[in-house]
Amino acid sequence: MTSIIKTQRDPNRWMILVACITAVLMVSVDSTLFIWIDPTLDKSLNASEATIGLLSSTSTLMLAAFVLGGGALGDRYGRRRMILIGTGGTIATGCLSIVAPNAEALIGIRMLDGISEALVSPLALAVLTVTFDEQERPQALGIYAAVLGFVGGSSSLAIEFLNQTFGWRSVFLLVIGLGLLTILLMLRFVPDSRAGDRRSLDWVGILLCAAGLFSLLFGISQASNPAGIFSGAVLIPGVTGLVILGGFITWESRIASPALDLSLFRKPAFSMGALLILLFAFARTGALFHLSNYFQTVLKQSPVHSALMLLPLTFSLFVFSLLVHRWMSRFGIRILIVIGTFSMSMGLLLFCWLIQPTATLWTLLLPMLLLGAGFSVANVPRLNQMLGSAPPALAGIASATNTAMLQLGNATGIAVTIALATIFGRNAYRSELVKNGLMPEQIQQANELFNRLVRGKASSIASQYAIAHSNLEEWVGDYQHALTIGISHLFLVMAIVLKVAAILAWFSLRAQRRARKTPTVVS
Repeated sequence: MTSIIKTQRDPNRWMILVACITAVLMVSVDSTLFIWIDPTLDKSLNASEATIGLLSSTSTLMLAAFVLGGGALGDRYGRRRMILIGTGGTIATGCLSIVAPNAEALIGIRMLDGISEALVSPLALAVLTVTFDEQERPQALGIYAAVLGFVGGSSSLAIEFLNQTFGWRSVFLLVIGLGLLTILLMLRFVPDSRAGDRRSLDWVGILLCAAGLFSLLFGISQASNPAGIFSGAVLIPGVTGLVILGGFITWESRIASPALDLSLFRKPAFSMGALLILLFAFARTGALFHLSNYFQTVLKQSPVHSALMLLPLTFSLFVFSLLVHRWMSRFGIRILIVIGTFSMSMGLLLFCWLIQPTATLWTLLLPMLLLGAGFSVANVPRLNQMLGSAPPALAGIASATNTAMLQLGNATGIAVTIALATIFGRNAYRSELVKNGLMPEQIQQANELFNRLVRGKASSIASQYAIAHSNLEEWVGDYQHALTIGISHLFLVMAIVLKVAAILAWFSLRAQRRARKTPTVVS
């Protein structure tokens, strides 16, 4: 039995892993680079804050919207073929971005960029799913998660270096270089694969899913605006997106060849895996964003130094992603998912207790290590179980669903947590200002200042500061205290959410414990 399995393994499978990692790394770097070059764009293109915000989110929104379509196209026409087309599109949009004359043109280019990447991100993971068998897949996914977590997390240093040395247009050379390397590796080592039944493509379902996800995520992205979560800018597109997605689910349940096979969600491993990556991404992205913002705004660290302070979290994620596959057969997937989720929750609780304006790297080292280790210990088994529960013919759809939930978690991890931190901190800030005897008009001005600082725009505040300079130092002290309270309460909420997720995972995956052992004996 063992010899038969070995002869069926692709001899180039580890180079296939390298090719897939390179492809997804290209997408990861491209999706985050605008976070680091925003201030430069503001000056270079003379664009408004709203335009810069749209530039930062457009590509990610389009990727998330069309990711299910990318998975379906790969299953239908060939996964490697679609990855090559998507990578070519990303290279082309990178070249166009370098010569973009203005912000409006750059927005259009980023829209095309997101659609191109929707062909790459889910299908690279699908290729790994069909390349590695049940025995080697945990190790492959562990390496995949480790390298992407470490290199993707530290890529901000390369982006900042290029940006500060050669200007913002030069950072796209990094994406172009990764794209060219992806094409070379794909052509040399990766065979094409597709679904065996060659079923018809559900264009109506793909477009409904794209419209629904785009509208929902766009609404969520507006939650950080001063008007708040319950403003029309959030509710109208958000509710519209939910209605369209409801229509999408109804459509998928009635046609013979759906873009999303709803039977996948009847499996606890798949449905729970989708929910968990949503919550994991929400917690990790929210924590990374607010820690980086806190380091820069309150601790007065530069963006590069802030990224360096977050390296323990990235390093922890890297190390435990490499180790966790060895523990899966010994402890079981369910136990590792629960332990990892509780570890993330404990890390967030420690942040809640330890974060303060005098915090140092050593103060926050343990919670960063717990958050990174917990994410890896829970996510690698979750990913292996979720993708392994789908038949090979639906590998693209399963991977696309995972990516869609990941992007939804990332979007909520920034927009919703900013709104919550603003609410918590603004209330604390208002009480501090009332104690100081400020008038209502002055308190409103201070609250507007706080909103902008929470959203990470501290560098552009000074010239708009409309309150008496004599009280500046005292109010900045109040602001630091309020922001600390806001983020501390936010981490507490995220820790509670993850504790609930761990309990849900324990009970919902109980049946999978027996199902996990049976197939290995039969095969």
